[in-house]
Amino acid sequence: MPINPDILLNKELDEVEGSWSEERVILYNIAVGSSEDPLNKSDLEFTVGPNPKVIPSFAACIYPMESVFSIIGSEGLEVSLTSLLHGEQKITIHKDIPSSGKAITKAKITAVEDYRKFGSVTIESDSYMDNEKIATSESVMLFIGEGGFGVKPQKKEKLTAPKTDPDKILEYKTLDNQAILYRIPSGDNNPLHVDPDFAKVAGFEKPILHGLCTYGIACKKLVESEFDNDPTRVSEISARFSGPVTPGNTLVINAWSEDSHTIANVIEKETDTVVLKDFVLKSR
Repeated sequence: MPINPDILLNKELDEVEGSWSEERVILYNIAVGSSEDPLNKSDLEFTVGPNPKVIPSFAACIYPMESVFSIIGSEGLEVSLTSLLHGEQKITIHKDIPSSGKAITKAKITAVEDYRKFGSVTIESDSYMDNEKIATSESVMLFIGEGGFGVKPQKKEKLTAPKTDPDKILEYKTLDNQAILYRIPSGDNNPLHVDPDFAKVAGFEKPILHGLCTYGIACKKLVESEFDNDPTRVSEISARFSGPVTPGNTLVINAWSEDSHTIANVIEKETDTVVLKDFVLKSR
């Protein structure tokens, strides 16, 4: 059995030490759309040091994607990397993330679920600086064609976008080389995003944008629009990845402002496909 829940749920994952510099934070901020307009003075606080502001979605980069990839092909998860898609991502910010630092991340597999056409593996990771928890990430990884192991999914309570016209519509045109730009500060070197041949094997005409890059772009645009460009006001970010984005295409962010949060659906304009569903930013 390619996916074995008993083995995975008892698998011990190594603690990982990760570090980041101001330069890496600045590159990340640029890669998710900061200073797209060089005359936007408030964005210079994200792209010019010292002490650049940290977009909260950067927390997803503290636990390296290589650590996630390392369990693919291991006992209990004997599947191909080409079957992997990112399903969901949730980040909880416990303490403001500094513009440079070092953190220890402790991760565990918390759920293995069978959706018949695909299997789902959830990894939860807590990152600590000086023994203080700064962020928790929950990543849901989908493995296409690898269902059939019999563990029924648990129902989850989720916020959903209203069925009304959005309060605000934002647009961002991605760059043709955005995936190549994003992979540097993110550390996500999955060839699906840069290698045309690998992308075709995985079923795409060309490399697609990292889901977490789209996630970061939506986060940055909504922080700017709804939180006065102040990332420290965000306590939680969550979204479901519902479609691929082709670099060079335009993202349309339909947003609704609620009492304690902002919720959005992100659409790829050229294909009219929802690529991020129920993207939620909760405020402190």
